[in-house]
Amino acid sequence: MSATHQGSRAAALSAARRASARYRTSPWPGTLHVTGHRPLSHLDPALTFLGGATGARHLLELPGIRVLVGCGLFAGPDALWRRNFSPCPDELHAAGAVILPSADLGHAGFLPQLAAEGWYGPVFATPGTAALLPIVLSDAAKQFAEDALAAEAGGWAGPGPAVPPFRPEDVPRAVALVRPVEYGTLQQLDGAEFEFGRAGGRLGAAWVRIRAGGRSVVFAGPLGAAEHPRLRPPDPRPRSDALVLAAPPPPGDGHLAGRFAAAVRRAVNRGGHVLVPAAAAGGEGLLTMLAELAAAGEIPATPVVLDSPAGLSAVEVHQRAEREHWHELHRGGRVRVPAELVEQVPDRPSIIVAGLETADSGRVLPHLAALLPDPRTGVALLGRPAPGTRAAQLASGARQLKIHGRYVPVRAEVTALGSTGEFAGPAEVLEWAIATPPPETAFVVEGEPEPSHALAKALHAEAGWCAVVPEDGERVLC
Repeated sequence: MSATHQGSRAAALSAARRASARYRTSPWPGTLHVTGHRPLSHLDPALTFLGGATGARHLLELPGIRVLVGCGLFAGPDALWRRNFSPCPDELHAAGAVILPSADLGHAGFLPQLAAEGWYGPVFATPGTAALLPIVLSDAAKQFAEDALAAEAGGWAGPGPAVPPFRPEDVPRAVALVRPVEYGTLQQLDGAEFEFGRAGGRLGAAWVRIRAGGRSVVFAGPLGAAEHPRLRPPDPRPRSDALVLAAPPPPGDGHLAGRFAAAVRRAVNRGGHVLVPAAAAGGEGLLTMLAELAAAGEIPATPVVLDSPAGLSAVEVHQRAEREHWHELHRGGRVRVPAELVEQVPDRPSIIVAGLETADSGRVLPHLAALLPDPRTGVALLGRPAPGTRAAQLASGARQLKIHGRYVPVRAEVTALGSTGEFAGPAEVLEWAIATPPPETAFVVEGEPEPSHALAKALHAEAGWCAVVPEDGERVLC
C-alpha cells in the first residue's frame, strides 16, 4: 500500500461517511431518491465507464434508476490503487442498485467500501457469486488488515496511519445487501428489467442484459473457455442495442500443466520452494491441477501450503455445487485438492499458494521477500498479471522488487505461464460476439490497451461492427 495516500485515508473516510447521507437510496423495493443529482428524464440510456483495465464499474442511467454493473477494486500503480479509498465517487453513491457479474475483486471488491459509506441499495448476483462473495471479500479484508498492521509495525507506512481499502467488519454489511437471482430469470428493476446468462470461466460468473424503454444493453465480462475442464461454456449472446465486452488476454502458448510441472521439478531438484501468487478463493483450478499432476507422477510428492484466511472455503462451495448438480457445471468436471495440504511452510521443498495474485497485497508479500533472493526458489505466475502490479513486474523480468519499504533482489527462477485455459482467448470471444446480429455499438473494456484495440479492430474487420475502446470516465448514450 502506498505511503502517499495512507495518511489521509482515515480522515477522508470519516468525512465521506458524514457526507454520504446526501446520496442514500431508499430501502428496496421503492423509488430511487438521489439528493443533489438531476432528474432521470432522458429517454436513451446513458452509460459511464468508471472502471479501467483492472476494475469493472459501469454506471447505466435509465429513465427510472441508475444501475452500477460491477463494483470492482482497482489493481496496479498508485494512481489506480488510490481510487480504492474514500471518498467514493459521487456517481457510485448515486446508483440505485448494483449488479455483480462475478465474485472476484475486480468486479466486486469495492462493494464493502461503498456500503461502509452508507450506501444500502440492493445488490444482485447469481447464486454462485452470492455463495463465493463472502469468502472472497473476507479473505481480502483480512489480508489487507494484516498488511496495514505490518506496515505500522515495520515503519514503511509513511507519515500517516496505514489503512486498508476495507475492513473485515465492512464485509457483512455489504454481503447483507446481496439478492441472488437465477440464470435466465427476468428481474424487475424500477421500470427496467434484467437477466443473467452464464459466462463461464468462474463459478457464478454471468453476463447481464438490461432492458428499459425499448433499449437494451448487454454487459459481458471475461468469458469462459469452451473447453473449460469443469464449467459449461458461455450462453449465447442475446441481441442488444449496445454491448459492453471485456477484452480477452492474448492467447497462451498452451501446455500449462506440463510447463508448470517442469517448473516445479526444477525448483524441487534445486532444493527450493515454489511460490504461486494466487488467492485461495478462486484457486480451485490450481489445486485441482496440483492434485492431478501429483496423482499422475508429473511432480514429486511435495507438500502444498495454502496460506490464506479463506482456506478451503471456496473449494467447499464448488463441492456443494457438484453435489447439487448445478447446471453450470460439466458432468465430469470435479474440484480436487492435493493429498498433502498444510498450513505452515515446512523445512523441505514445498509449493506455496498465497494471495493476492497481483502480488501487491496479502500474504504472498512476506513469502516473496524471503524467497526471491534465493536462486533455488521457483515463482510460477498464472494468468496474465494486471499492468503495473508486482506480478507484472516479475513477469517482465524485473531484477528487484520493492517490498515492505526495501528493495529485494530477484534471484529466483520466474516462470510466467500466461493463460490458464479457463478463459476464452481472442478468437473464442470474437466468435461468441459475432454469432448474434451486431449491436449498434460495442464497447471494449476491462483490458490492456493493446488487446482491447485489437478486439475492436477485429470486430470491425470481421463483421463490420462499430466497436470502440472508451476512455476511463467517458459517458455515452446507448
